[in-house]
Amino acid sequence: MLLMHDLEVSTSRFRSVVDAAYDAIITIDQQHHITLFNRAAEGLFGYDQEEMLDQPLEVLLPPAAREGHRGYVHQFARSPVRSRQMDERNRIYGLHKDGSRIPVEIAISKITVNGLVEFTAIIRDITDKVHLVDLLHRQAAVDDLTGLPNRREFNDVARSLFETENPLSILMMDLDNFKLVNDTYGHEGGDDVLKAFASIARETIGKEHIVARLGGEEFVACLINTNKEEALQIAENLRKKISDRDFSYSWPEDRAIPFTLSIGVAVKGTKDREMSNLLRRADEGLYLAKENGRNRVEAIG
Repeated sequence: MLLMHDLEVSTSRFRSVVDAAYDAIITIDQQHHITLFNRAAEGLFGYDQEEMLDQPLEVLLPPAAREGHRGYVHQFARSPVRSRQMDERNRIYGLHKDGSRIPVEIAISKITVNGLVEFTAIIRDITDKVHLVDLLHRQAAVDDLTGLPNRREFNDVARSLFETENPLSILMMDLDNFKLVNDTYGHEGGDDVLKAFASIARETIGKEHIVARLGGEEFVACLINTNKEEALQIAENLRKKISDRDFSYSWPEDRAIPFTLSIGVAVKGTKDREMSNLLRRADEGLYLAKENGRNRVEAIG
């Protein structure tokens, strides 16, 4: 009788701790059916405990993760490891009742009960952490003012594209007399021009290509699967659109600021061994465009 009382007290204490836990706690049996689903799990996944007991765990997994999950659990069951932190490089997601995915961290452990293995997962919602990581990654890769990729991001992507066998062209672009724009309209006016150009360039060059801000008034575009003739046409279309003011843009305070653009063009050739060679030639083309009067396109090689 005393033993039964002690067991009831121990069980009650265990359930109180589990239900008070901040993290979701879920236990499954060898058939992958849920045998424990605490209050935090209810809050995380949107299901009541009564809905989930004896249900297959796959209900809480995104469809793409379901196929390989049973194999993973079987492998863990056969291994000598008693617990494991699921902190792989790829993010892990749970599936909410409403169909949305939840980024989570999971620690799993196993025990043997009456000769059968049970698995317990402690699951933590890391939505805020993921949002912060994504924000930091975006800040590291994107120019704050224009929303374009920054120099670092462009260099990483361009180097990867250079390694392929596909045609590749570079447009090196610089806004003409930008100091005069700043002197005339102030730095806020200069920022407005940079943002306007970024928007126009992105729209004109196309989403299939990469447009980035290198710094100041200097921009670059990497044109994928584009030969010299096509690159020159894209560059001329962009130059003319800006020179002719043939674009719509919502200027602050209805203050449309005129500006022009010089562009240097270079196309990947058989002698190019590094991306830096291509960028250097495009930069030479840009310098030539400036020397020849600005508001023009020049190609090197």
